[in-house]
Amino acid sequence: MQLIQDPHREQLRHWSPALLAAGAAWLLMLLIGDTPIARASGLALAIFGVTAGMRQMGFVASIAGGLTLALCPLFWSQTGGGQSQPATIVIAAGVAGIGMILASFLLERKDLGIGLGIVLFLAIFWSQVGTAQSLRLTGLVTAWLLYLLVDMILLTNPRPGLKPAQRPKPWHTAGILFLFAIGTINDPLVTLLAPAILLALFLSYASLPASYWLAIIAITGIGIALLVRAYLAPQPSQLDIWGWREAARWIELGELIIAQFSPFGIILGVIGLARLSRWYPPLGTVTMIAYGAYIFFGLAYRGSHRDILLIPLIIIQVMWMTYAVNTLGQWVNKSLADESGRWIHLVSALYFLLPAFLLSNILSA
Repeated sequence: MQLIQDPHREQLRHWSPALLAAGAAWLLMLLIGDTPIARASGLALAIFGVTAGMRQMGFVASIAGGLTLALCPLFWSQTGGGQSQPATIVIAAGVAGIGMILASFLLERKDLGIGLGIVLFLAIFWSQVGTAQSLRLTGLVTAWLLYLLVDMILLTNPRPGLKPAQRPKPWHTAGILFLFAIGTINDPLVTLLAPAILLALFLSYASLPASYWLAIIAITGIGIALLVRAYLAPQPSQLDIWGWREAARWIELGELIIAQFSPFGIILGVIGLARLSRWYPPLGTVTMIAYGAYIFFGLAYRGSHRDILLIPLIIIQVMWMTYAVNTLGQWVNKSLADESGRWIHLVSALYFLLPAFLLSNILSA
């Protein structure tokens, strides 16, 4: 007799790693990081999005990966009880998102819903916030943008032989456009994700109207203009486009990444990208392009808060590391011919040593 799967149980199983990682990170930020509830919740939502994007890389590995991101020095530096940017901008994004969803359902027009959501955000943003750049919102938007891109690519370009390819869901394309617009308005640096977004949409074979492509291109153009005004126009300029030719800049950037995860994390990242490019070439290419855009920015930028602005790069690094752990677990399980798959979870459990090491550094600091 064939058992009927409970859809609610399947949904719980799918989202539970993200809930566990985000919940644990939230508690650690409150109890150890002495972080205000509003800021801790925003950071935990970012962890939720990143972990959800890694869910298909393994149940155990995705939880460990989410905690690794939460506890790495760069991300953890956002915790604490000091002065922070106003939560108005995060509230504005939340109100705009709710407005977009309600309008899409009530009007039965996805395009009108997206437009209304963006208009709502613009109205609140310019009336209450002005030109402030919220690093909290940037991290949240980037995390969920990457979740949508990863989920869409894995759905439309699955590993050969596992399951048939499907078309992207409407909420994939709607969410990408909405978050890209909100992120660019808040901080033009989100525009660096534009090449990866365009490539992901192209590789997903999404049937999108011309107005959608025009909107993406228009947002990219606006973002480029804002980037020039924010980083190139001021004198002295904060960007040196030839900075990539300086060996010292490469060494400094490499040391920044090593400081987050140790050399072990760099090795895992290389393995993860190599295997991702082998089994999921579209996803490997899209993440590599996004990573490369932020590498170039890191080499060229000479202003303040550079480390914080490179958090998207760190998020992608964690994704590669997590896939490497899942790949190693599958290799061990296959070598031992264990049909239960327990070795995948056992090897993935070793990944928790990295967030444990990062936590010990926090406690001893």
